[in-house]
Amino acid sequence: MKILCKDGITLEWSVPLDVGNSVLAFTPAQPIPINVSVTPHRPGHWVTLEYRVAGGPVLSLPALPHPILPGAATRNFQAVLPGPLDGPVKYIPVLHLGDQNISPSLTSHLELDSSCQASSNSSLLAPNFPASPGPSWSWSSHFLGTLSARLRKEVVGRTPDGFRINWHVIEGSFAGPGLQATICPGATDWMRIREDGIAIVDVNASFLTNDGAMIYGSYGGIFDLGPDGFERALRDSFAQMPPVIVAPTYATAAQELQWLNRCQCVGLGRVDMRTSSVCFDVYRMEVGGPAA
Repeated sequence: MKILCKDGITLEWSVPLDVGNSVLAFTPAQPIPINVSVTPHRPGHWVTLEYRVAGGPVLSLPALPHPILPGAATRNFQAVLPGPLDGPVKYIPVLHLGDQNISPSLTSHLELDSSCQASSNSSLLAPNFPASPGPSWSWSSHFLGTLSARLRKEVVGRTPDGFRINWHVIEGSFAGPGLQATICPGATDWMRIREDGIAIVDVNASFLTNDGAMIYGSYGGIFDLGPDGFERALRDSFAQMPPVIVAPTYATAAQELQWLNRCQCVGLGRVDMRTSSVCFDVYRMEVGGPAA
């Protein structure tokens, strides 16, 4: 089981027996070692194991760290879930940094409602979905960085599937906490404008980080040129600062950035049509537990 924690940390755990690697109810007949790994490991990380028996109070016990090898990005921990226990158990490892939790816990938003039920072969507990409209799951966003770029317009023209303009990146950058990169030559938005004035974004780009790592980015989305955007595009006359919303994903071979491969992001910003430049903020999205 893996969880992407705050700040891009991956918390992974496994058990030697087939008792479920998630917040799943089972009754242990003997003590069960829970092996936990933290990648990348940082000074100050520590791990606990939270569990509750038969719907009782949440209990916590420490996970003991293994020695860390010089230069290793991962550190392993082990906690032992006591047994036998009288009743079904729910458990989850929790990653801490200093006095803060940086991964979900039983006492936070993954505390499941007592009315939830699970079958013996299920790895997730489903919430009672509300009869009236409303959210089913909690979520959070984490700022990843800001993309800024200057563009060169290449007009293809009116085609059977819309008015097409290719936007080639002349220069650009991505800057965020712990992640700075330049946009490599060749990055392009192969944009198509529909007759309702919505432009469909289709971007492929590569980034070179300040540490020399390569990242491939791909994203679609919408560029709202207004109800008259199609006709204005035919006249090459656009609104000054139309909004853009995109959904980037990234891929990299860099070991220190493997967490990025698991991110689904959302980018929100505007395009300055006078200067042919774009600037938008990117957020990493995270799904939590059932909504309250």
